[in-house]
Amino acid sequence: MEEARKVLKKLEYGVYLVSSGKGHTGNAFTASWVSQVSSEPPMVAIAVKSSHKSTAIIKEHGAFVVNLLKEEWTDVAKTYYGPAESGYDKLKHSFIQDSPATGTPIFEGVPGYLDCAVVNTIEAGNHTIFIGEVKASKLNDDIPILTTSNSKLHYEG
Repeated sequence: MEEARKVLKKLEYGVYLVSSGKGHTGNAFTASWVSQVSSEPPMVAIAVKSSHKSTAIIKEHGAFVVNLLKEEWTDVAKTYYGPAESGYDKLKHSFIQDSPATGTPIFEGVPGYLDCAVVNTIEAGNHTIFIGEVKASKLNDDIPILTTSNSKLHYEG
């Protein structure tokens, strides 16, 4: 198992902020387990630890937003890294707006986002995989984004 962990750490991912819920009462977390899974219609999958608050919020609201991060925003990613404990409001002081299709929070100033409605949920070990159909998206800046390599942020679950 230790050898598998070493190999899995070599897989390259983007580093994103995934937001869920509604307004400042919603939640956000740093995610790297994000992947496109369909082009027609466009869909992405995210893996979220099943015991985390965000899993329940995404299930309840049926939507999530994948917010792209600029390559130099490692500190922003670290701000939202880790689970939200009960009573811990990660979005309370964040600059957000409602996404156009699902009303899920989008972080202001991000280079781009994918606003997704959940179309399938799969339990996978200690994580839940949410497959979301992209209902709205925007690319504000075509610039390099944060990745597991350029940020040194590696999530091992």
